[in-house]
Parts: sequence; C-alpha cells; structure tokens
Amino acid sequence: MITLSAPQCLLLTVHFASESNIRALHSFTPTRSDALDPELILRVLLTYLPESLPPHEYTSYVSEVASRLYLDVEREDVEVDVKHVEGLDEKEAEKRVKKVRKELRELRPPKFPPHAPEDILTRFLCHRAEAIDRETGLLPLVKDLVEPFLDRNAYLRTWYVAVVLPLLRLNWEYYPEKRSDTTIEQFEESDGKEGVDMLMERSTQANVEKAAGPDGTAGESAVGRDMKGLVGPWMYGHNERKRRKLTGKVVAEPKTPDHEPAEDEGLANGLRKIKLNGISDDDMTGHDWEYAYRWMVHQATTNFPLVTHLIEDWDGPSDVDFGGLESRSRPYLDDDIQRKLELQYAQAAFASCYAVTSPSEATVRGAHGVLARLAELLDFIPPPDLATSVDSLPRIEEHTTKLDESHTSQHLEPDHLFTAEHPLTTPRLETYMLLQMIVYTAYQLLGLGSPMSLVGVAKLQFYGTADSQMTVLKRILQTCTKNGKGDEAQWTSDRAKIIWLWNWGIATDDTAATTGAGVLGNIEKAAFEEEILKVYLDTSCYAMITKLYLQDQPMLSAAQTEQAILAKALEAYDAASNGNRSRGGMRKASEIMSTFRPNFPSSTRFRQVSALLAATHSLSFYSLTLQHGVPFQPVSIRVSQDPIGLLSKVLEQNSGSYTKLDDLIAIGQNLIAAGLVNSTTDEDATSATSPGQDLTKQNQDADRRITLMAVESALREDDFETAYSYVVNRLTPSSLTPKESEDDTSWRAAFLAGRFRPTSSTPPSLRRLEQRTELLSLALLLAPKSALTDILSAWRRCEEEMTSLAKSQAREEAEFDDHADKKQVLPGHFVVNATQPDLVLGQKRRELGRLASGSGGGKGEEAPVSMFDLTRSAAAALGRGVGGTLGGVGTLAGPRKSTEMSRSGVEGNEEGDGVGAMGERVRRRDMVANAVSGGLASGLGWVLGATPAQGQGQER
Repeated sequence: MITLSAPQCLLLTVHFASESNIRALHSFTPTRSDALDPELILRVLLTYLPESLPPHEYTSYVSEVASRLYLDVEREDVEVDVKHVEGLDEKEAEKRVKKVRKELRELRPPKFPPHAPEDILTRFLCHRAEAIDRETGLLPLVKDLVEPFLDRNAYLRTWYVAVVLPLLRLNWEYYPEKRSDTTIEQFEESDGKEGVDMLMERSTQANVEKAAGPDGTAGESAVGRDMKGLVGPWMYGHNERKRRKLTGKVVAEPKTPDHEPAEDEGLANGLRKIKLNGISDDDMTGHDWEYAYRWMVHQATTNFPLVTHLIEDWDGPSDVDFGGLESRSRPYLDDDIQRKLELQYAQAAFASCYAVTSPSEATVRGAHGVLARLAELLDFIPPPDLATSVDSLPRIEEHTTKLDESHTSQHLEPDHLFTAEHPLTTPRLETYMLLQMIVYTAYQLLGLGSPMSLVGVAKLQFYGTADSQMTVLKRILQTCTKNGKGDEAQWTSDRAKIIWLWNWGIATDDTAATTGAGVLGNIEKAAFEEEILKVYLDTSCYAMITKLYLQDQPMLSAAQTEQAILAKALEAYDAASNGNRSRGGMRKASEIMSTFRPNFPSSTRFRQVSALLAATHSLSFYSLTLQHGVPFQPVSIRVSQDPIGLLSKVLEQNSGSYTKLDDLIAIGQNLIAAGLVNSTTDEDATSATSPGQDLTKQNQDADRRITLMAVESALREDDFETAYSYVVNRLTPSSLTPKESEDDTSWRAAFLAGRFRPTSSTPPSLRRLEQRTELLSLALLLAPKSALTDILSAWRRCEEEMTSLAKSQAREEAEFDDHADKKQVLPGHFVVNATQPDLVLGQKRRELGRLASGSGGGKGEEAPVSMFDLTRSAAAALGRGVGGTLGGVGTLAGPRKSTEMSRSGVEGNEEGDGVGAMGERVRRRDMVANAVSGGLASGLGWVLGATPAQGQGQER
C-alpha cells in the first residue's frame, strides 16, 4: 500500500467505496493520508458509496475521517486487496483519475447557504442526506445518518429539525400511506407559507375526529399533532430561512431568556398564560408562525371543525414537538417574540370564529369551545353553557356593542381579521365578551329556527339597518308560527329569547330610549312589539295579548295596540277567499274582532271593520263573479272605488234577488258604516255638517241608489208591479224639501218604470197605463229641468196609449150595449116567468143612463186630455199667475169637472176617481194632468221670464 502512487490510492479508494467496503477503507485510508486528505475521501464516499447502504456502517468511519482520529481497534485483522490497481501504469492511472475527479461531487451542497459552517463533515452529512433522499427516498436512512452528529454544530441541528424531521414524520410516521414527492432540497427552499401549506395539507384531508388514546379516551386530533410535530419543527428553522433571504447578512441569534416566576409557574402547570398587551403594528414580527395563523383563519371559512380541534389541542407557538432534538441551551424563540406570537395566536382564534360562514349547530358549538379555550389561555372567566337561560347570560357594557364609524363591513372579511388592533379580534376582555354575545346570539337564532353564521350576526349587529333587522325579526316570527308554536308556554319562552336578541339583557336607565343594544336593537321598540303582537294574533294567543298589551303597564299604547289588531284583522280579511264568517280568513278576522271589541267599546275603527265584516258575510250568500271570470273575494270590496256598485252585479247575476231589497239596503248601509264610501263630494267639502248628519245623508243616498238598482233589475225581469211598488213606497218623497229636490235617483227610477214596456206582445191594461202615468208625473215633479223634455215625451206616448185604449173600450162597450138593445140572443140568454133577469134589467138601466147623459148633445162627455189641451191649460195657468210653486197636486190647478156622472159608483171607484172641492168626482189622470199643467206653466214662465205667482205675491 505504501508503494502505490497517489492516483492509484484514489482509484483504490473509489473501488472500495463502490464495493461498500467500509472496513477496507477504514484500514487503507489512514495509511495514505499523504495522498488522501479527508475532504477527498468524503467526496469519494459522497460520490461512489451507494445511498442505500445503512448509515450505521459508515458513520463512525466518516467521523474519524473528518477528525483525522482513527481507532486502531477497528482496523485490526483487515486485509487490503490492492490487486485492482497494482497492474495500472502511471499513464493509465492518471487517465482514470481525471475521469474520477470530474465525477466527484463537491462536499458543499448545491444550495448550501453562505452563512453555513465550513465544517466538511456538516457539508458531507447535508449533501449525503439530500442524495439518499433523492436517490432512494428512504428518509429513515437520513435519520440514521445525521442524528449521531446533531451536537456537532447548531446549523446541523437546526437544518435537521426544521427540514428533515418534518418530512420524516409526514411521510413515514403520520401519513405513510400517502407519501409526498417533495425532496429535502425542494422543501428546504420553501418559504414560510409554502411550508405550512404543504405540511398541513394532509390534516385538512384527514378525519377531524380525534383518535382514541391508549387508555380509551379521546386522543389528540390529527391537526393538532401536525401543528406540533410538523409545523413546529419547521418553525425551528425560521431564522435560517430569514438569513437565506437576507443573502448572507448575519441575524442576531436569539438570547437565552430569563423566565419570570409567574411564567415558570404557568409552564409548570402545563399551560402558558397569554399576557394582554394588545397587538400593534410593531407586534407583527413577520415570523413564519403568522402564516400558520393565517392558514387557520383561511381554513375556518370552509372547515371550522378542523380549526376548533386545532385550538383545543394546541397551546400556541410554545407547544411544539421537536422529538427531544432541540437545543437545550437556548429556546428557538426569545421571550419578546414568543409573547407577540402568543397574542397573535389568540387573535387567530378570535378571527377564526368571525371567518366561519356556516350557520350550523356544530359551528356554534365549536365557537363556544373556542371561547372556553380562550378563557383558559387568557385567564378569563369561562363562558356559561349554551343551554343557559337568557336571563342568566353574561352582560356587557353598552358602549362595547358599537364600532367606530371608521370601520366598515369590509373589516369582517377574512383577509382583514388578522390586522393590528382589529376591534373584534384583538385579544382583550371586551372583545372576548363581545364574541360571547355573538356566539349566544347565533345559538338563540338557531333555536328559533333562523340560523345565522357568526360573521352574519356580527354584520347585523354592527352594520345592520332597522329594515334589515326587521326582516330578520319577521323571519324568526314566521318560523315560530310555521313550527306550530301556538301554546302560550312556548311563546313565553320564545318571547324572552327574542327580547334578549333586542337588548342583549342590557337594561337602560333612559326610559325614553326606543332602541336596544342587541342584534335587533335598531328596531324601534314600538315596531318591535307590534310585530310580536301580530304573531300572537296569528297564533290565537289572545290571553297573552290581553296580559301584555291591554292590562296594567302595557307594552304598547292603546292606539298602537288597536291599530295592530285592526291591521291583522284586515290582513286576514284580505287573504280570505270566501266571505262567509265561518270559513278561512273571514273566520279569523271575525274571531279577532269579537275577542277584542269589548276592550275598545268606543272605537270608530272597530265599528267600521265590524260593519265591513257584516256586509261581506251578507254578500257571501249571493253568487258574484267580477270581470274576466274572476270570482268575488272579500278584498274586492276594499279595493273597489265604488263598493255599493257591486250590488248592481249581484242583482244582475242572481235572478230574483231584487225582491230582497231590505237585505241589499242593509249591505249598503254596512258598507257606508265601514267608511268605504266617500262622505262628501268636492262641492260639499266646505259645508258645515256634523258626522251624524253626513252619515244619514249617505244612508239616504245609498238607499235610493240601491232601490234604483232593484227597480232596474225588476224591470229586466218584467216585474213591473215590484218596480212600481218600490218607486211609490220607497222613492216618493213626503214633501219636496230643498234637500230632497237634490235627489238625482228617485226621478230616474220613476222615469225608468214609467217608460217601461213589457217584452210580451200583450197590450197593456188601462190600470198599467195609469200606473205608468203616475210614475212619469212623479218623475216630472222630481227631475231637473234638463230632463223634462224626455219625460214629457214619454208621458205623451203613454197618454196616447191611454186615449187609444179608452176609445177602444168605449167602442166595445157601445157595441155590447147595442147588441143588448136589439135583444139579440146572447149565449146563455133566457127568460124566467116572462121576466128578464137582473142582467137585462141592469142593461136597460145602463142604456137609460147613457141616453139621459147623451141628451145634452154630448157636451158633458169628456175625452182624454191631449197634448194641445195640456199646453193650453199650462198657458192659462201661466196667465193667471198660477204654478209658481209645486206645493202639491191639489193646488196646482182647480179640479177638472167630470161630466161622466152616469157611471156607477162602483165603476168610479175602480177607475180611482176622487171627489172635488164642489162634491164632483175627479179622475186620477185629471189630477195628474193638472199637476203637469202647473209644472209646465212654471217651466214656460221661466222660459218667458215671467215672475211666478208666488213670487209676485211676496213682492207685493
């Protein structure tokens, strides 16, 4: 071996290394230290020694090479075979050496930092570890290689704990079934964020439930284990990564801390308490732990249970599992950095609660667990159980329930929750209590069937308007109603929760305060109570309404309670599809009105709604369809501009309904009493009339209008007698007072009935014509001057029909008498004992009477009054100054004499004749003619400018 040249020694070393003959190397290399220096030997081992060789076979040798201290004991009895190089001449050896030197690897790893130590063994170990991982992926071999040398220098320990240990645990201990392809070289080049994401990726995919421990109890969750055993060691190399970024600039080594007694006591108890000093911009250290905290907040948005398990199992940056490989002489964090990082960890726990978007029960319970954990870390009073009664929940100061106006809802976005001095996430007692209230609020909302995330509660509390909060309140109450919570015991419990949501249990000394401090506090108290009152009405909790709103110290004023009750009754009314009191919405509205009307005996609005319900119930017995085939609904009455006009459709669609005039009038009066008909017109707006007088006038007008509708319906169904009866008995005024003269309905009804002609071809009877004449005369008395022409035309046609019919009857009568005079045999004619029966004798008497009356040359016989006679009489009346007033039919003109005295009293009674002032009989149509003559005279006088006789008398 001594005779070998330097090239031959190198080639022999390469040969032994390739053969993994460590014993031969151990025996040979020390003998030729002149040709093989330690660095060269390590380079040969690094290049040619198989990576799969177990490190325990060569770690001792490597250590001896680096230190140049060889143990002779291990070299004994080892023969070195030099045959492999003995036959090589110098030229061939030199040639092979050149090739070997080109293949030899440098001891310095390719990306070895400039500040790393120059120690050849450290460089060999790092480079050898990378080669083993790259070529075989067998990180346990790296462990066996490096761990024996951790005490050699701080760099090697830091490098191994921060780079190798996390990968070793990730791929070989924690998740051996899903090994990562990341190599040591790649992982070493990762920054803080990349390293955290890679190391925690498996935990996000693993089951968040805790595995059972050795004793059967719940063990540590995967995410807590990974944060301690993977990310924690990775953070051990933070300073090295920081040095690498600074490109060789020296960073001060952390000083050995002097622990305070209180801290030592906390550590002795297994938990380090976090001091509350706030978090300023200076407290943002830039440490890689901050990436882990941001990872927590980001995960909370989608996987909050993962974060809750992490917070429960991990105490913060001081709770790290280095596997006993960390330096005992100094911790990896100094006191100041650790204090700041612990505060940031508490802030991350706060921020995680506000970042979660799920409104589930698991989320609320998880947030409650985070509260309990924060109370433990920050030395606060633990929060009460979630099922605690709202009366026993903690209270906070009212000023803490509001944020500064400079903060907007953007501050609740996940990216902004981790900023310095955040008003909701900076660890303080105030923010802890505020998070408590938000968690309990979310729990109460969940119990009321309206779940909301914690961030949703926070936005509603700090940035919600009264309208948005009212929407939430209505949704809560609607859900309670749908769930069938109609019993008073349940509603009492729910009411306590809802009131707590309004004020968070904070009692104010200001009695005039109208808003609360809770998540629904922007709603005014009156509006808040009105919504609850409406729900009580929906669920028929009438006893609670009486107790809370109608007895001593009511929650609302009497006017507000009345308005809410009536609004809910009308809401039920509008939703009804049938007008019957015993069905649907009408039943509900009637129930509300009958229950609470005794509490408001003098309420006008209660009377109006009751009248509306009565009118609607009466209408439900009639068939009624509106335009386009839409069936009648109660709300149609309220939206109609002319509710009484609906009765005309009732009369049109219900045959014979005109005979129920009293029922229809009662409906109309109820509609007026309900306040659905305008009380005054524009012209009457300035008239000074009392409400009672105005209502009376409305009722009178409605009665006339409904009667007119009934008259029209009766005439459509050829029932003239009913129409005549309605006009004569219901529309004929007792006297023509000035107010009655304004009536525009009665004369129309009389005119319609007066000009009525039956649809059948049967000629009208004399009585029917006299009835029509009477109706037309009434129309003349009541109608305005503009309508007189049409009425007179109809009256003239009716008079012509009467004249024609009278002549026809007279002719038939004369023919009958002539036939009897000629003693022609009539059907049924007979003689008894040579004496004519009373029929013949009566006929003789009639004939004698007719002949006697005709002895005057016919001057006594009076023909029907013609239009010429009517006009002539009117002119005569005008000349006498008569007719200036329409005081009565008997005073318009003197009664006309009837020369038809030969008619029997029975016949005169049948024709409706009366007795004049001189004891002479006056026919009804003569009375009508005189009335018309007087009216026409008055009209002609007005046209000619003559002063009425009555007015002349007054002037005299």
